[in-house]
Amino acid sequence: MRLTLLLGLSALQAFAAETWLAVGYGGRRMISHDGLNWEITAEWAPEGKDDSNNLMSAAFGAGKFVVVGGAQVGHILNSTDGVKWDEVKKLPFRVNPVIRSGQRFIAGGPNHTLWFSDDGVSWTQGAQAQTTGFPSWALWFRHAACGNGVSIFMGEAGSKKEFYWCMTTADGTQVHFRSDLPQLRAIAFGANTFVAIGNGVILTSADGKNWQKQERPADEKLDWLQWTGIAFIAGGGKTVITSTDGKNWLPSTLRPPGRILWTDGTRFITSSWPGKMSFSADGKTWKASPAMPPNGINAVVKAP
Repeated sequence: MRLTLLLGLSALQAFAAETWLAVGYGGRRMISHDGLNWEITAEWAPEGKDDSNNLMSAAFGAGKFVVVGGAQVGHILNSTDGVKWDEVKKLPFRVNPVIRSGQRFIAGGPNHTLWFSDDGVSWTQGAQAQTTGFPSWALWFRHAACGNGVSIFMGEAGSKKEFYWCMTTADGTQVHFRSDLPQLRAIAFGANTFVAIGNGVILTSADGKNWQKQERPADEKLDWLQWTGIAFIAGGGKTVITSTDGKNWLPSTLRPPGRILWTDGTRFITSSWPGKMSFSADGKTWKASPAMPPNGINAVVKAP
């Protein structure tokens, strides 16, 4: 009885401490308990490239982290603590991105097909987009977000990557697909609205099927986007803008030293190439994390 109680207390204490996971090139996985100091817990290759070792996306749910990536080989891995990892699925091409939508993980997989899992361990092949106008192999998943009961995946397609598409699903088993969007570089959900951004373009939607274009300067370069809990923040280069509704945007006072990969509206975690991490507790003062061997970071997620 005492041993069982101690084990239970240990598990509670482990999750009581805040834990962030960052993933990236070379299969790097690293954790932090304060957002500033990071420990590399697993890695496949030093100074990794955009190859089968590249881990590109992460989500948390059902008591575990789920991480995906790859190139000629696709990986799905999970971990309860960010330290010990199990590869639960390999696919013949990249898996990316992955999100936790309600009680389900949904990921973009090979052959323009979704994969889903409730527990992050057992994965089921889901719906496939019915594509026209380009070869069936020529479709790449890039970004995803969920809200309002749906999940939205976005990417590019065509032998010259000349089509930009959106795939909307409630649970991974059926999809609505369109391939007539402008080039988009990020998507987020907040204020009951999906916002997608690109260079000189911002789109908004309530359902992922119907999109409205918000007027922006044609030379504005945007490549990252986050929802803070009360507002969207988007940036690229020296530009940082903010909006509470996704439609009306103003310059932001934030001056992050890299792409903002995670925020709760007060605290911020950024990364710049090749894996230089920074942290701010207030969005004003930024601290550089201790230097680590180079490997670019693609995503940061927090548990729980």
